[in-house]
Amino acid sequence: MRGLLNGICAFLALGGIGASIGYFLREPYNTGFLEHPVVVGSHVVLGAGYLVFAPFQFVAGVRRRWPAYHRAVGRGLVACGIALGASAFFIATVIPYSGWPERVVNGFFALYFTLSLVLAFGHARARRIERHREWMIRAFSIGLAISTMRLIFVPALFAFGPASPELAADLSILSFTIAFGVHAAAAEWWIRRTRRGAWAPPHAATHPA
Repeated sequence: MRGLLNGICAFLALGGIGASIGYFLREPYNTGFLEHPVVVGSHVVLGAGYLVFAPFQFVAGVRRRWPAYHRAVGRGLVACGIALGASAFFIATVIPYSGWPERVVNGFFALYFTLSLVLAFGHARARRIERHREWMIRAFSIGLAISTMRLIFVPALFAFGPASPELAADLSILSFTIAFGVHAAAAEWWIRRTRRGAWAPPHAATHPA
């Protein structure tokens, strides 16, 4: 199960990195991006950087062998992620491709992503490592959702044939909503499945072996 999950995460991370690179190779589908190139460009670059380094934070061998690296990169990822969340919120609320539905859905998950990172950092500072781990999983899962969104959105465009701007906007926010919802649910499922003692017998806590 862990191997399959690692493979899925790696695939989605690489997809997100590839999409970030592709952004600079074609004209943006959202004309609002051209009005704020610094914000959008920073969002794309920060997103790619986050997806490059964040997966290694979950590798147990890296944490055990290079704890100083884990802490230093973790701090950098939190700073990067907060800026990433802020730019995502700006894009969702100021230049939304899908209007008010995007402001609501993408704006909410941009805040949720940012809050997850802030809480994860706070728990790490307080040495609540298990809670730190859980909030980092939530943040990372939401970050990966951009790749799943494209895996839904692009085939949907082909399925409906030549799409009008209105249909493309509707498919875009529908894809975002499904992707964010699936990733949020998957994160909670994995957190509960791997939480310490989650699969222990009822008497294990009071009668340790």
